[in-house]
Amino acid sequence: MKKFMLLLLITYLLSTPVFAHHAWANYHWASIAIPFDIILINSTTDDWDPYVNQAVSDWSGYGQVNLSEDTSGAISKRVRRQCNANNGQIRICNLAYGQNGWLGIAGISVDANDHITRGYTKLNDSYLLTSGYDYPGSNWRQSVTCQELGHDLGLGHQDEDFNQASSTSCMEYQNPPFPSPDNHDYEELASIYNHEDSYNTYKGDDSGNSADGGSCNAPKGKGCNKTEKPGNNSDIGWGMSLGRRGQGEVFLRIDHEGIRHLTHVTWATGH
Repeated sequence: MKKFMLLLLITYLLSTPVFAHHAWANYHWASIAIPFDIILINSTTDDWDPYVNQAVSDWSGYGQVNLSEDTSGAISKRVRRQCNANNGQIRICNLAYGQNGWLGIAGISVDANDHITRGYTKLNDSYLLTSGYDYPGSNWRQSVTCQELGHDLGLGHQDEDFNQASSTSCMEYQNPPFPSPDNHDYEELASIYNHEDSYNTYKGDDSGNSADGGSCNAPKGKGCNKTEKPGNNSDIGWGMSLGRRGQGEVFLRIDHEGIRHLTHVTWATGH
């Protein structure tokens, strides 16, 4: 297991994106036909709807894979705290997750062939609804929404240097940030989804009001994981860090069935 984890760490470091190529390793949704639609369960509150709607529109404009928004997602605090996605779908949630250092996170589960089987995005109101991020003319809420959903589709960052404006993409770290994808993001997605697979990992079944029976994806000892027994980390938490670059950090957890769960964290400025 140690050798396997070291290999994954080396693979992550070697595949960390630069401007010319910013796929998130080889992670992508599998489909037997191109184009295809992935259902995004919207479990955000009404004040986030404009940002989610815009991001869905932005990420559905290039043809290979599109997001299809299900607006009937449950919005109870329990659902939004866990933000568990159904297999074959993505869920997006918001909540005051606390002053824990992160603005947003995107999580994906991948099978043995690097195919994404489900994804989720969390947007942290504890930062994004404060005056430091939510002010007239600010793009922070739109940018974080756009970036985390881009990760759920299989994209990494175009650039991770706050002092270097290499693009006008939400997949780049900038302060102030950019609100939407750019042409290079669409070109990268076209490259990622330029083939058909032998099976599907997405599904079109609409089950937006389900909280999903999957394992909790909050950090160990936090939120919905507060009651977990210490030491049982194979089915909970973010797992081990694969390294931090700039304001982004990726964590890996492997559950008891061997499924890999990756969490991409966008840290707040100063953390």
